[in-house]
Amino acid sequence: MRAAGRLGIGTSDVLLTAALLVVTLFAVLVLPPQWIDGRPVDAFGIVLVVLATLPVLVRRRYPVAALLACVAVEVVYHANGYAHEALLPVAVVLIYTVSVSTSRVSTLVLVAIVSLVVLVTVGQTHDRPPGAEVISPLGWFVVAAVTGQAVRIHRAFMAEATERRVAEERLRIARDLHDVLAHHIVVINSHAGVAAHLLDERPDDPTLAPIKQSLHTVADASSGVLAELRTTLDVLRGTEADGDRQPTPDLDGLAELASVTGAVGVEVDVAVRGTRRALSTAVEVTLYRIAQEALTNVVKHAQARQARVLLEYGTDDVRLEVTDDGRGADGTGGGYGIVGMTERAHAVGGRLDTGNGPAGGFRVAVTVPTGVAR
Repeated sequence: MRAAGRLGIGTSDVLLTAALLVVTLFAVLVLPPQWIDGRPVDAFGIVLVVLATLPVLVRRRYPVAALLACVAVEVVYHANGYAHEALLPVAVVLIYTVSVSTSRVSTLVLVAIVSLVVLVTVGQTHDRPPGAEVISPLGWFVVAAVTGQAVRIHRAFMAEATERRVAEERLRIARDLHDVLAHHIVVINSHAGVAAHLLDERPDDPTLAPIKQSLHTVADASSGVLAELRTTLDVLRGTEADGDRQPTPDLDGLAELASVTGAVGVEVDVAVRGTRRALSTAVEVTLYRIAQEALTNVVKHAQARQARVLLEYGTDDVRLEVTDDGRGADGTGGGYGIVGMTERAHAVGGRLDTGNGPAGGFRVAVTVPTGVAR
């Protein structure tokens, strides 16, 4: 099965190959001899039929090689004078596959080579000039090549149209984010900054200290959101520049996440077990975003005073767990947070588990296989 996967052999390939083999063997073994031109096949001829059909199995991964392998076997087959039309369906399928997979020039060259080989080989087995036994296959070769090119052009057109629609949708999303979300975040950032600055001018009033701290936290958090939003807008518009983009979030940012969460009233403890090692960028970003969303949910819904982030490195995987001492599942809200975390985990081959913790509160645990080190 693994070898079949490496060769790109699917169920449809097996079924098509089997169908072609049955049809060909039926033609050479069951049909009356006068229906097809050529001498009856013997055991050697049957072996050649099987060998000529087997390349259909790998036609999608190796279209040109499959066609050339089939033609090489057919040269021997036709040279022995066996029924010439019997292998026509196999050749037509392979020529169509080549035409769908390659350019017009490549298809033209290959069809010309195949046609020449068939013409010369079949001609050697006849004392008279080639007739319908050659003209008919050549016509089917042309039909297969033209059909394949038509399908290839249609697929390219549809792919271009889809890509254009995706680009237009990305631009629309970018405009909406810029015009609505970015505007409101700028307003929040500006007002929080101004309010914090005004309160900083009154250092003698201790009752204002918690308010000032909260306003500074809001201002800093909104500034970070704006920076990430600008990066997202650049990606959506296709204008990102590596020098201007924010660093990709990774597990080194867990301490900062804990600090930000602590500033809004939930004390967060970060613990690491196992030997720390480099992970793939996709895994690090996934774990960071899940931790970020889980801590956001703790602040929004859990009514917790404390939370804990545990990062555990296993032999073949890495596990992240976020727990709190809040009110448990009833406080998880009805948004898309858990859905988004689940999708992120699945995207890197991981698994997300959520529910009430063993000692109360809520628990988010994600386990992902270890990625390739950066």
